[in-house]
Amino acid sequence: MKRSWIVTGLTLAGCGFFVLAQNQDPVPPAPGRPSGASDSPAATDPCDPHASSPKLVQVQAEYIELSHESLTKLFLAKPASADATKLREQLQDMVAKNDAKVLETQILVVKTGQKATAESIHETIYPTEYADSMFNKRLKDPPPTICDPTAFETRNVGNTLEIEPTLDNDNKTIDLRFNPELIWSTGDTVWHEGKDSLGNSVKKSVPNFYVIRLNTAIICIKGQYMLASVQSPKDAKGEVDMTRKVMIFVKCDVLSVK
Repeated sequence: MKRSWIVTGLTLAGCGFFVLAQNQDPVPPAPGRPSGASDSPAATDPCDPHASSPKLVQVQAEYIELSHESLTKLFLAKPASADATKLREQLQDMVAKNDAKVLETQILVVKTGQKATAESIHETIYPTEYADSMFNKRLKDPPPTICDPTAFETRNVGNTLEIEPTLDNDNKTIDLRFNPELIWSTGDTVWHEGKDSLGNSVKKSVPNFYVIRLNTAIICIKGQYMLASVQSPKDAKGEVDMTRKVMIFVKCDVLSVK
């Protein structure tokens, strides 16, 4: 008799635990995590110094000008790898001897996987379209040289750097989308010149610009220089100077926020 009471009690207790478990609300997954993700402590290594530290990528772009002849000498030997750190050191020696010149250096820091832009520019606004002026419309025989600007464009003169670096899981490799740009104003081109009805000189011109631009996607190893491009600078008249070259270097460093 006593044994049957014990069995009955254990059975009722088991049913009670089952009902309690069924009535509990399910715990929703953490924001930003899939429902099947594990909450086990083994998912992250507590001994990994990089596990909980957010990452920033510092991108450094450099423009170095030298003669075409000097550039040819630097490339007599075939590069062993994409690491251009030694090549950059050679150019630094040339800069110290005034055999090369640093045109510009741009540095921009951004969170991995994000886009960023840095500008040092002067906005040049100039007219692109013209129409008869209000003064012309009041004249019976208006001269064809009087007109008002009706449309304008803006050109940024200076330097612009656009980047989108993505740090790989090895914390060493950076997939970099890279778009640097240098723009100079090189004077104006006069496309019309004449006189108005009062004998005043009328001149219409458009500004000229010289651009060194690069748009590419490359893979960088943190802390290593990479030669991204070689281009031609402008001469004193704002034309392409084939006797000189501009080497564009890029270097990525991974920064931890602590």
